[in-house]
Amino acid sequence: MTADEMSRFTPDVLSRIFKDYSLKNIYDYEMHVKIGEGLDAKGSLPSTFMTLAPASHHLDVWHDVNRMLTLNGSQSRRKQNLHICCLQFDIVDRIINRYSNPGEVVFDPFSGLGTVPLRAIKHGRFGKGVELNTEYFIDSVKYLKNMERDILAPSLFDFAKQEAVA
Repeated sequence: MTADEMSRFTPDVLSRIFKDYSLKNIYDYEMHVKIGEGLDAKGSLPSTFMTLAPASHHLDVWHDVNRMLTLNGSQSRRKQNLHICCLQFDIVDRIINRYSNPGEVVFDPFSGLGTVPLRAIKHGRFGKGVELNTEYFIDSVKYLKNMERDILAPSLFDFAKQEAVA
């Protein structure tokens, strides 16, 4: 399939096609640019997500990261300041699970909105972080309190277990 043919697809379809194409072929920068230029000429190049993310078979390349899954989504819905350099949950989760064990402390010295401590708590670790920006820090405390509340809240299964024991 040529770059011109690929640029005729809508971004959602093209994303899937380009991923498959890049897994079967050697990466071609010129073709990548040509597809992007074709989309841009049609006004179809999205500014909010990456349509043309190359894929890789190499285990050290994480090509399946959802770049939109960050705390900035919550910030945007709440009409709060967006973080300038938000971390994707997929990346943080993989690193936490790869380099720590449940019950250990995960520390982020540049915590921002608290993505690392938040995801650490979600994965059974203790999350700690430091942030100089007051607004980000206040927002991160809200996220962390909500996550902690969600994790500590009993479920219906917990009540069923208590009744079974009694």
